[in-house]
Amino acid sequence: ELRMNGQKVGDHVLDPGQTDYSRIALYSSYDVTDGIKTGANCIGLILGNGRHIEAFGYEKPRGIVQLIIEYEDGTRDVVISDKNWKVQHGPLMENGMYQGELYDARKEMPGWDTAEFDESGWEQVEVVDGPPLASQMMAPARATHTLMPQQIIRPKEGVFIYDFGQNFSGWVRLRVNGPEGMRVAFRFSEILDENNMLSTSVLRGARATDIYILNGKGEEVYEPRLTYHGFRYVEVTGFPGIPALENLDGVFVHSDVEQTGQFACSNKLINDVHRNIWWGQLSNLMSIPTDCPQREERMGWLGDAHLTAEEAFYNFHMAPLFLKYLEDIRLAQKEDGCLSNVVPPYWRLYPADPAWGSAYISLAWNCYVFTGDTRPLETHFEPMKRYIGFLESFADNHIMRALGQFGDWCPPASILPTKTPIALTSTWFFYHDTQLLARIAEILKKKEEAAELSALASEIKDAFNREFQESGRYATIENGPLTNFYLSQTSQALPLYLDMTPEDQKDKATSLLRQAVVDQCDCHIDCGIVGTRYLFDVLTDNGMAEIAYCVATRRSYPGWGYMLREGATTLWERWEKLEGKGMNSHNHIMFGSIDAWYYRVIA
Repeated sequence: ELRMNGQKVGDHVLDPGQTDYSRIALYSSYDVTDGIKTGANCIGLILGNGRHIEAFGYEKPRGIVQLIIEYEDGTRDVVISDKNWKVQHGPLMENGMYQGELYDARKEMPGWDTAEFDESGWEQVEVVDGPPLASQMMAPARATHTLMPQQIIRPKEGVFIYDFGQNFSGWVRLRVNGPEGMRVAFRFSEILDENNMLSTSVLRGARATDIYILNGKGEEVYEPRLTYHGFRYVEVTGFPGIPALENLDGVFVHSDVEQTGQFACSNKLINDVHRNIWWGQLSNLMSIPTDCPQREERMGWLGDAHLTAEEAFYNFHMAPLFLKYLEDIRLAQKEDGCLSNVVPPYWRLYPADPAWGSAYISLAWNCYVFTGDTRPLETHFEPMKRYIGFLESFADNHIMRALGQFGDWCPPASILPTKTPIALTSTWFFYHDTQLLARIAEILKKKEEAAELSALASEIKDAFNREFQESGRYATIENGPLTNFYLSQTSQALPLYLDMTPEDQKDKATSLLRQAVVDQCDCHIDCGIVGTRYLFDVLTDNGMAEIAYCVATRRSYPGWGYMLREGATTLWERWEKLEGKGMNSHNHIMFGSIDAWYYRVIA
């Protein structure tokens, strides 16, 4: 947080955006003309940990400040942070993205960020090197909405649970009067247990706790600066007396992307699902597209990012954030073209599952489709071509047998795919990305590369059908004597989506898809995140729009209507309502891809 002459500069929070700090760091720019006064001025910086921590391979947090003053006569002065700056530990005793904040108001130093303050007891800063810098060109994170709590639950003496009625990302703002030294603690979570106590099972290793120690000087107002949480419920303990609803506000924090699309129809269920997707998408934009905002993860999983990109573009002005993210992907790429499943690679999960690595080419393509700007395609063409080369080096006669960990991730009642072979989805994405890059090469008038990529795509397509297709039926995971009975919605839909199915088998493949959806699943979804992204388009394009609509509006398990029925206010990570430890985020965006179908088909 940047401060000048006793005031915060700008309205950004959690700024600047996250990057792989071993490669690049972003800086934010402000016009501070109105903040400069005649005479002595003071610039102050509150510096927090963010992602710049040892756990992700970085050292202590660091900052840099440059003030440029341009005078009316055309001359300039430049003030930079150097060895003469001073540093001191303030009232913010602890901070961490996953842990929360510990703020001791007794240690506040009024006027520390003004020229009149005596900093003679402060220490000299440590001068360090840093990575290359780049201007932050995307929308910053801001506090965009204030939420009022709906009720206070008192499960036992001294414990107060605030229910905001909505799952979201951010923090709370406290108003309190009390004696010096009182310690008020806030714990955050998405769910309660059977005794109406806060359940932290969904948080895994995240402490998700903010603590405020009162200074006893009248009404005190506190809200965090250097952490954020994903939550609906807040447990308050240590409050002096009995808190009221007005003692706590919820503050919705996310990358402040402009809303560009709105959707509504006559079906309340679909409108409510769209609303949940809206809240979930914004909760998972924090300078990178994250998977979840609550547990000790909040990572830029490439699969989540590209499978929901179309939905995100229909709802928000996403190009600047995704352009920044494409640069993150480029910087994370290894020399041989290999990508990580997570970008920035705070978790170094190399090589990426092809269904995840597809994000590089898919996001560049979406940026072009939604803006008409070819520059992302030009900038990233060569590294994207290197990625295709990496996939080709792994292929066994064009089949991806050895590359892929996730596949059609999180189908009903499972984490790993139970019916769709990972080799099938990996090979399908090998074809998807190759033929898409061939189209990009044509747009960029790279005729030789376009021809080479098109020829490779044709070979992959033929190999795919030889390996996975027989009489219009696409492979399922071996399942004993029931193999020939069970069909995979995902396996049937993917090749139809890209027109890979041989012409004489298309009717049979389409009929089998209908059988998989209607006869085997009673018009319920039976896909993970990959199949879910493409199923509705395939049904619609093959004369089964009414079936797609039936699947989209089911109120029973598994489906979006089931989530609503069980009280969801954002989308879940799994089709099941799970409240124990493990993979059970209640604010995941990866099944939000259906929202693009709302716009393109229903609207």
